[in-house]
Amino acid sequence: MKHFSLPLTPPGARMAWLSGLGALASRLYVYLSGFLAIFLMAASIPPARFGEYSIYQSVMEVALVVGTLGSSLLFSRHAATVPPGVTRGDVVRTLAIGLPLATVLVTVILTVQRFPVGDAPFAILVATLAVFSFNSLRLSFSRGLGHAGLLNLEAGIRATVLVAGVSLCVAVRFDLGVAHLLLINLIAVVVVCLAVGLPANGAAPPVGRAALQLGSQAGATVYSLLMFLLRKSDLLIVAYFMPLGYVGAFKIAFLLAEAPSQFVQSFLFTKTPAMLETEAGNFTAAKLRLAKHSFLLGCALFVGLAALVAAAAPLLKLGNEARSIFLCIAPYFLLRTYTIHHEMVLSLKTTMGSLGRWALLEVALRLASYGAVAVLFPGKPHYVFFVACVTDFVLCETRMRLHFGFFPIVRLLARGRAS
Repeated sequence: MKHFSLPLTPPGARMAWLSGLGALASRLYVYLSGFLAIFLMAASIPPARFGEYSIYQSVMEVALVVGTLGSSLLFSRHAATVPPGVTRGDVVRTLAIGLPLATVLVTVILTVQRFPVGDAPFAILVATLAVFSFNSLRLSFSRGLGHAGLLNLEAGIRATVLVAGVSLCVAVRFDLGVAHLLLINLIAVVVVCLAVGLPANGAAPPVGRAALQLGSQAGATVYSLLMFLLRKSDLLIVAYFMPLGYVGAFKIAFLLAEAPSQFVQSFLFTKTPAMLETEAGNFTAAKLRLAKHSFLLGCALFVGLAALVAAAAPLLKLGNEARSIFLCIAPYFLLRTYTIHHEMVLSLKTTMGSLGRWALLEVALRLASYGAVAVLFPGKPHYVFFVACVTDFVLCETRMRLHFGFFPIVRLLARGRAS
């Protein structure tokens, strides 16, 4: 009679498991605090004012790419080289070039969106951008040294400060304006900046002349902008031709629908070593279990989100419209919980040139889809995600077929029938 015994735990397995659990826990904190901040603002200020604030936040996100010259990945890659491939000179030069360019970009976008330039919200936005850009570069350097705790938590810290500030203003019946919300955001990034210098985040970049090549930073900027256009520009696009009330509802729906894929991505970051070892010759059906499990995790998270949306919608001024938008865009983001595994493998195993060309194709398809939807379904720009659901799936499967020699969905379905 055989006695049941647990298999021996491989060295480092417990640490990897704890690392993955910690990544999910930190992402849970980030999104819960973010949801609370969004819901609190949506319930406390007029819809148009919330939509205006959402536009400023999206402008901040794209300006951050230019303010850092897209160099966050470069700082992480070169932080641990000997001698260090990143110095304080790189931080200074990057910000000296990036921040003026980012300020020009902010001016252009706000002008196109018919927002005033040179007023208090503009000045606060630029000041926040400067601190945020420094934080991003410094935390990316720490990540390269193996210190990613604050990087995973900083969005939650910012949201927590925002919740505290808005709650205080609501408690004293202070009429919150967009400038006040942006000022609270500035305070939040300053709090993160103070935390950046703690010993737990590792050493700062060493003193020295800039070591990164400007050409590599230019390429990183272009690629990062393409990825922003693909993943984060939807709110700015709809804000150009939709009322601010719709923009606020879209912001809430997008944040909720995107959460499961962000959770899955945090989980998959812990599987990077296994992905790096993946080649066309050893990419068996068993390796696709990770993609299947990621999709199942995404499905479970969407069940919880459906309950959250149903409960929260009646409490928000924009709740019902946000709920209808969420139902339309949810299938696309549910698909993302499946494709994100393949996208991460491709990003690790494909050249930057190839990644850039495919990103450019995806951006072109997305913009063309917006144009078609605006003509066929005026007032319903979120219908574009029905189109994106099909095109993103086809492109992802095609890229996997070209690089690894098979269609993942076919292999998964075949394995499902066999079992």
